[in-house]
Amino acid sequence: MGRSVPAILTATLLLGIASFGNGRGANAEEPPKMQTVQGKHIALKSDGGTMESLQELVQAFDTAVPQWERFLELPAGTLALWKVDAFVMDQPDRFRDSGDLPEGLEFPFGFAMPDRIWVMRQQSDYYTRHLLLHEGVHALAINQFGSTGPSWFAEGLAEMLGVHQGVGNTVEVNVVPQSRNAVPFWGRFKMLSQRRAENRIPTIDAVLQYPQDLKSDVEAYGWSWVALMLLTQYPEYRVATLAEAKTPSIQTAGFSAALKRRLTGDWPIVQARWRMLVNTIDYGFDWQREHIELSIKDPVWNGRPIQTLIKADQGWQSIGVRFAPGMRVKISAHGRCTINNDPKPWVSEPPGVTIHYAGDRPLGQLLVCILPNRTQEGQLLEPLSIQTIESATEIVVDQHCWLLFRINDHLDDLGNNQGGYTVSIQR
Repeated sequence: MGRSVPAILTATLLLGIASFGNGRGANAEEPPKMQTVQGKHIALKSDGGTMESLQELVQAFDTAVPQWERFLELPAGTLALWKVDAFVMDQPDRFRDSGDLPEGLEFPFGFAMPDRIWVMRQQSDYYTRHLLLHEGVHALAINQFGSTGPSWFAEGLAEMLGVHQGVGNTVEVNVVPQSRNAVPFWGRFKMLSQRRAENRIPTIDAVLQYPQDLKSDVEAYGWSWVALMLLTQYPEYRVATLAEAKTPSIQTAGFSAALKRRLTGDWPIVQARWRMLVNTIDYGFDWQREHIELSIKDPVWNGRPIQTLIKADQGWQSIGVRFAPGMRVKISAHGRCTINNDPKPWVSEPPGVTIHYAGDRPLGQLLVCILPNRTQEGQLLEPLSIQTIESATEIVVDQHCWLLFRINDHLDDLGNNQGGYTVSIQR
């Protein structure tokens, strides 16, 4: 759906692999009775579902609102009186007949106004709840900022604060799903994996240039979500992103450019971290283990030997120096780590445990990534060079770059790892 309405009535769509039923009982002439549930921040009306399921949706929404307030760093109590009317619909025509859905307002999944949101009931309880939260975030953004902002920010924020775990008053938002079964019909990671396989990953600059009308593009929703996570999970970017969102620029086409100006000195690092993030993120991704320490001020390697420990319980790890074109680098590694404890500790050395695999590579295998210092501001990323270190390996550097290392394992299984490998680097 286009965004031809005024900013205060910004239309928002949430796409996924979904369909919706007609909500009718066995007797089509007697549709289910409309039910309403009142909460602190939401008054919910629906023509389907049980009273218990509707009460759960209201509890989930009310539980999410304080989390949204904290995430957006709004003064405590800002949202104490904020409330929306919400409609979860099986048959939209019934809501038009009752006057709850304006004539001419058409959408396949969801729509938000400052004080009203509408969602179509989905095939899974999770996705219906996700959609309700997603549209709630749009309504909140309009209420607090006067606009949802550019499409990547609008959909990225709504996705990020709509993705959740738990139900009712145990809901926790802004999580990375642990498994496909935890988010039925959401489908974002399937799309991201397909694009990785096709080497069709957008640059972060391309995402920030998305048109205002995303034309119901689920792929754009996914990349927007990943981009906003990057810009809020690193504290130095989070400050700039939230500060810009609270300025009048969010209501103009200049928001993205203004944000990039705030981050001018950091932008090469933003681009580099984006490259690593989009090549890594999947179910079970843990931000506490996947933060990458990089600085454009990292010194250029002076050729002196380096020894460093690569930890098995962390993601990609930089060795703290940059490399210049023409350098010939010899990398070797030794040591042991424990990469699993079921049914007993699995001990691995740098070649990995070749009878178990994660991401088509042996579990416990030492990997090195050649990460360019700067990304060209085009539309698609060049594939990253990731190699294995099983014995002494020589790399000829052909561009300014960092070398990042990690010990291969499933993203959701790093927490039980111990130890690591000592990596040696010399000319």
